[in-house]
Amino acid sequence: MIRLIFFFLILTMLHLPAIATVFNDNFSTFYPQIDTLKCDSSSVRYADTLNRLIKDSDWKKSYIVIDQWKETCGDNEINSRAAILVALSNGVNQSKAIRDYFDNDFHFVFKYRMEYSESDLYEYLSWDYSTYFNYVPLRHQLDSTLMKIASGLKSRQNLTDNERLACQLFSGNERNFKHEVKKKKYAKTFVQMYYKDDSRYLAYQKLGIHLYSGLYSSFDEGQYLGNNLSLGLGLYTPLNTNWQGSFEMRFRILTNDNDFDFIAQNNPYTVNSKIGYNLSANVLYKYFENNHLIVLPKAGLGLESIQTGIDLYDAYNDETKSYDVTTLHANAGLMILTPVFLKNYVGVEISYHYCPYGWSKGLISKFNNHAFSIELNYRF
Repeated sequence: MIRLIFFFLILTMLHLPAIATVFNDNFSTFYPQIDTLKCDSSSVRYADTLNRLIKDSDWKKSYIVIDQWKETCGDNEINSRAAILVALSNGVNQSKAIRDYFDNDFHFVFKYRMEYSESDLYEYLSWDYSTYFNYVPLRHQLDSTLMKIASGLKSRQNLTDNERLACQLFSGNERNFKHEVKKKKYAKTFVQMYYKDDSRYLAYQKLGIHLYSGLYSSFDEGQYLGNNLSLGLGLYTPLNTNWQGSFEMRFRILTNDNDFDFIAQNNPYTVNSKIGYNLSANVLYKYFENNHLIVLPKAGLGLESIQTGIDLYDAYNDETKSYDVTTLHANAGLMILTPVFLKNYVGVEISYHYCPYGWSKGLISKFNNHAFSIELNYRF
């Protein structure tokens, strides 16, 4: 048995070169290698030639140049866009080609090609991102020609909705495209589906602003601070990472509180505060996520302040000084978000708060250090 296994191993090793050759041949068949040097040196020539042929409405030769371009460089954004518009100009249905264009994320390349073309540094950007922009310089005449073709095509009656939206996109006016693609009549198009997914994806990569409103309740059972309305604003890091951060400010409108005792400059005061606030820096962890929910446990530290309205002149420092209840604010809680509209989120947050009010200089009354809050929030 051992001899048989040994013989098999020897036989396999002797045939490895042949096996590797077959694998490489098959791999090259399914995944042809692109000669980037040849593609780089020929792409501008293809673009110049195609631009001239399209202007002359020589569609037959245009097809030939596009095929040669794709054979040399593979499918890319600009030759795929040209192929779609040339075919549409000849009345050939391009629904599949447009879907492939979006599947390959070429619409992102087109988006940045248009944006960067408007920059005063477009020549530097063309050189710096030459591979990304398919070795065709920004502001090339072919772009202008294709935009003109697309603008003329989008009003044709024989286009499908997806073709019409693609022409709207290729015409180069992003604002008009966004206005058009949102319309209800395009609700069943895959172009609108991609647009919605892309809007969500881009929002996912950006900073978010949260608005809060809810109930902040002290554990003192109404003895001093009670249950009050809270309003807040927060700046959050993008949702695309597991560990996230935020900086938040919350105000509490103290309408259900009672008087408390405070001393300032050795004088006692009975205070009924109108407002309290806290500033906090928080860390969040994305514990769970699917298409409908994001669950984020969070914890933070910051400053707690209950305003007293006591402003007294400080003769030693020759200034008027405010005397408020200030202390540490610690919180831990859970935030749950769900996506709404194209790129926003709504959710709920439940938190526990700990504020050691005994640390505050001047406070005589014994505040309860514990509180909880439940708030609705909106992220945009």
